[in-house]
Amino acid sequence: MSDPWLRIEVLDGKVPASEWRRAHADTLVDAAIADRAVRWSWRVHTRGVVFEIAFRTERIRDEVRGQLAVKAALDAVPDPRHGLNVVPGGGD
Repeated sequence: MSDPWLRIEVLDGKVPASEWRRAHADTLVDAAIADRAVRWSWRVHTRGVVFEIAFRTERIRDEVRGQLAVKAALDAVPDPRHGLNVVPGGGD
């Protein structure tokens, strides 16, 4: 079964994940919209934030994950060693 969702979870580190979200949310949403995202949402939890994006196809999802702007945002997470989980799948 196809799952065109992408789930990005960022955990708190030297700074709260909420600060990372404020700095990079526009970049991630713009990349998603430009690549035809059909749905996205941000959630906050006690240890960080989660950004989930749905695309029409898995191919589009994977292309977005490979964009330089997206990679740069992910490289800037508060705890790059233990505070980032990017996986296909997700959604409500």
